[in-house]
Amino acid sequence: MSASERVRENEGLVSTISIARRRWLLIVGIVTVCILVAVVSHERAGKSYEATASVAFQSSTLPDSALQVNAPSSGEPLREAATQVLIAHSSEVAQGVRKQLPISVESNELLNQVSVEAAPNADVLRFTATTGVPGYSARLANAFANQYIAFKAASQIASIEAAQRQLQRQIAALPAGSPARAGLEQSQQRIGGLRAAAGGSANIIGLATVPTAPAGTSLKTTAVIGLLIGLAVAFSVIFLLESLDRRIKTIEEFEHAYGIPALTGVPQAAFGSTSARGREGSLEPYRILRSALDFVAVARQLDTLLVTSAVPSEGKTTVAVDLAHAVALAGRSTVVIELDLRRPTFASHFGLSSRDGLTSAIVRGVSVVDLLVYPFDELPGLAVLPAGRLPPNPSELLGSTRMAEILGSLTGGGGLVVIDAPPLNPVADAQILLNNPAIHAALVVARVDHTTREEVRRARAILDRHVVEPVGLVVTGLRDAGRYGYKAYEASGSVALENHLETPLRPQRSSAPRHQAG
Repeated sequence: MSASERVRENEGLVSTISIARRRWLLIVGIVTVCILVAVVSHERAGKSYEATASVAFQSSTLPDSALQVNAPSSGEPLREAATQVLIAHSSEVAQGVRKQLPISVESNELLNQVSVEAAPNADVLRFTATTGVPGYSARLANAFANQYIAFKAASQIASIEAAQRQLQRQIAALPAGSPARAGLEQSQQRIGGLRAAAGGSANIIGLATVPTAPAGTSLKTTAVIGLLIGLAVAFSVIFLLESLDRRIKTIEEFEHAYGIPALTGVPQAAFGSTSARGREGSLEPYRILRSALDFVAVARQLDTLLVTSAVPSEGKTTVAVDLAHAVALAGRSTVVIELDLRRPTFASHFGLSSRDGLTSAIVRGVSVVDLLVYPFDELPGLAVLPAGRLPPNPSELLGSTRMAEILGSLTGGGGLVVIDAPPLNPVADAQILLNNPAIHAALVVARVDHTTREEVRRARAILDRHVVEPVGLVVTGLRDAGRYGYKAYEASGSVALENHLETPLRPQRSSAPRHQAG
């Protein structure tokens, strides 16, 4: 096996384990139901008991032996065995069983309770009776064996009598004292002597004994069978659901679909509050993102960062706000701009009451410095530029020369500008911003179990057609925070400690007029 084949095999195994982890509740539910159904069916099913009697038979008949004639079927043992099975399982034998026991059950019902089979490579018949009563099963199997022997004996006697009658007619037709008549008389004497031995061509070699345990599988075996069936059904169902569900489930799938690395993963628990201040204790993923962006900034300019996503509700605004918060905590001046002019949400994140914002600077020429809001008194390095009043033509405003001038005026001095942009697929707004030379890079936000593969492909195609290149992914909505090590850093004092350590690095509060958060 080549290295690439081993890699693909390992990836397939990892993918299967990942699917099982996500769908474990469904797997457990289906397996439990299958085991319960199997156990209940086993308990409700009527118990049956099997008893088997064995009979050895001979192929030739007594008259044939007496006359030293080979039976026509003696050269075909399989055919002879099949004939004996049919005889043993015939209505005539069942009638004899009814008289022997005696019972009032019809012959057809008796035949349904008993099976007859020939042993391989031996002239032996096995009579197996299956009923709900152990003792009755043994008696029924032995009765069928006895009645089969009795039927063969009666058949042999009838054959002897028929042969005697035929010889008698032949002897009567010959003159007395002739050699032929003497030979026939000797044959008649030999056949007459065989009457006492009639029935000796079949003998019971094993009587049926009373069974001590029900036939069929045990309860333990039934439970194991239910488990195996449950696993097969469960995995068939989950793989069918996975094939029908086009949503991307893991960070690795997003990396493969977008063709860019994931810089951090954000647990769903980090979205517990709609307020930026309420999420101060969940900034660890954004500190990781901040470090990753610092590493990228070594090789390229990264002073203006656009945050977008393929579709709405992937968490791009929360990522933009909390990233700006984490960067400001590290002592770097940060401005976060709300350029989603269709569905602005900064008011809920920062508790803003003013309706002035970016659109005021573009339409009325208001100074951007006058529009900046500092939501946290203890963090003067974080400034917010809200969207302002919603315009009727957001795409035109975002593509205007004034928009480029505003972005240029906010960039510089070692600070970082974080732009909350609209999603890529639904509207053209983000696509217009991707051609703005004042924007240095894009950060793509993707949410697990929300974005489909088709939506990612369309977003990737949009990114490929524009100037601004994506620097990496932020994957949100992760359910297992412990898998990424964040739970170890959720101590309540971590934020206060970081604030204490980083306070000397913060810039002085700007003397420019500013709005307060409402």
